[in-house]
Amino acid sequence: MKSSIAAVLFLTVSLFSCTKKTDNNPADPAITTGTWRISYYWDKTDQTSNYNAYIFMFNTDGSFMGHTSSNMITGTWSETSTRLTINFASDPILSKINGNWLKTEKTATSIKLKDDNPAQDDQLFFVKN
Repeated sequence: MKSSIAAVLFLTVSLFSCTKKTDNNPADPAITTGTWRISYYWDKTDQTSNYNAYIFMFNTDGSFMGHTSSNMITGTWSETSTRLTINFASDPILSKINGNWLKTEKTATSIKLKDDNPAQDDQLFFVKN
């Protein structure tokens, strides 16, 4: 009995000590290559012009940068098969696009997102520069 318990304990410790962390959801190179701009942002009205000066970069480490010729704001992003999450914390302009967006279309050169709340009609479109 003692040898059986010892064997189970040994196998359990061996399995957990050899576990290697892997990234099962690596960043999509189509998103993390190049720069993007907002081609359309609807939040009760067309808000696109508020973002005309911004260029965006989705970085492989999960950081998300929005910059103009004089300002750089860093946030975060993550993606699943159906959603794109953006967080620019409390920046007065970029925080307005924060959210857990539902992807409606994604290609190598465009990403179309909409609010997942049916009561909201918010839409956010990115196009590659």
